[in-house]
Amino acid sequence: MLIFLCAVAEAPFSLEERQSQGLVLDMAHQMGGFPFIAPETSVPVSITDDRTDAASSMLVVVGHRGCGKNRILPQGGIPEARSSIRENTITSFNLAARNGAQFVEFDVQVTKDGVPIIFHDDVIITDEGLPGRHIGDLTLEEFRAIGPQSDASKVGQVLYRKAADGTIGLWTEDVEDPMCTLKEAFTEVQPSVGFNIEVKFDDDGNTSEEELHRVIDAVLEDVRQFANGRMIYFSSFHPDAVQIIRKKMSKYPVFFLTDGGSHMYTDPRRNSIEAAIEVCREGNLQGIVSEVKAVLQHPASVALVKAEGLFLFTYGELNNVGEAVLKQQNWGIDGVIVDHVLEMVRVARHMEEPASPSSASLARRSVSEM
Repeated sequence: MLIFLCAVAEAPFSLEERQSQGLVLDMAHQMGGFPFIAPETSVPVSITDDRTDAASSMLVVVGHRGCGKNRILPQGGIPEARSSIRENTITSFNLAARNGAQFVEFDVQVTKDGVPIIFHDDVIITDEGLPGRHIGDLTLEEFRAIGPQSDASKVGQVLYRKAADGTIGLWTEDVEDPMCTLKEAFTEVQPSVGFNIEVKFDDDGNTSEEELHRVIDAVLEDVRQFANGRMIYFSSFHPDAVQIIRKKMSKYPVFFLTDGGSHMYTDPRRNSIEAAIEVCREGNLQGIVSEVKAVLQHPASVALVKAEGLFLFTYGELNNVGEAVLKQQNWGIDGVIVDHVLEMVRVARHMEEPASPSSASLARRSVSEM
């Protein structure tokens, strides 16, 4: 039997209902019952709820910011061999879908004039050496004037970004594309791929309740207007935000994001998977997205999450390692958010051995063929 996570019931699920529904993220529903087609093959791969096989093909692969996050190298850093695509853009989302991602994850913030746009960082830096500006302090017109432009006759403000060592470097990628709005993602990204909409707030946790509602209301209005049947689930690191989203729109699943204790915050609800479970209980949420290291270091946490009838997804650098993805698949984890989409799709579908040297060349070829 194929079972899906799509637009769920309007009434919140009880624990018993979540367990009995056994909702599994599955593109078969979005494809009108057609089985998922793995990239570069003509062989349909069905995704079912049969977990009798320890290496079930149920694992959902989610493209992180599309085809992966961009990195600004610290001084002396060695660039990756793979081609880079500007994150959180239409081009990146569509390529991730073409390479087999069932969902793409992206970060939504709202401009000063109330327009949901897709951008990850807390601040956007347009002048080397300056601290940058918050998206909530920019109008849509100001946001549009930054970075790559769709009109070749226009030159956008140069983008900078912090590297891991705190230095600020020029932010350019091999494959460029203009930054986009949430509406544009709904209208221009192929409808077969689902959206993991992360509602983004500053990491300091000091966002006012008024601002939480302003941002969430704008995002949900775009979803109401433009979703058009697309598979969607929401997520956020802000524990109050996920509960507000759930109360305002129970049609779609809501997951709580957590570092799982790999980084400590003043809000204790963010500091462990056990605390994340409690947030889900209080808000009647459907799942948790944890930093993968927290799960790999504490495998018993998988059973804790599952005992609550919750989905468990992971994110993080180790999700680009085939062996780590297969281990999670064997443990019954429901989904992985990855940067190396094509390679991890092939590993998860058992089409390729993990860490195969062919993976990087396949990814580079897919970019060059765009």
